[in-house]
Parts: sequence; C-alpha cells; structure tokens
Amino acid sequence: MEEPKQKCPQFLDVKEVAEMLRARPRTIYDWVSQGRIPYRKAGDRTIFLLDEILAWTKPDNESC
Repeated sequence: MEEPKQKCPQFLDVKEVAEMLRARPRTIYDWVSQGRIPYRKAGDRTIFLLDEILAWTKPDNESC
C-alpha cells in the first residue's frame, strides 16, 4: 500500500505576496509590523505560507 504524499508547503516572499494581493511591498511590510497578515521569519527574511495567505484572504462568511 502506498503512503499518501504530503504536500510540501509553498513559501512566498514579500514581492510575490504583494503581486498576488495587488499591493505594494511596503504595504505588505506595514501589515506585517501591524500583525494584520500571517507571516514567518526565516533569519532576517519575511516569508509567507501560500495556504495561510489564501485562507487569510477568504471572507469570514462565504454564504451570500
């Protein structure tokens, strides 16, 4: 029996998140410092998990 493959997390940098959200990189850094966006630190780099960003952008109530 084959083990189910685990999906590797996809990390994004500030520029990629800015492009994805159609915002300026400076805005992303501001959101990070305000704690408004989920992020991780890798040394001095700020990185983001794609799944967390996608979940963060979804409305709280998806029913119309």
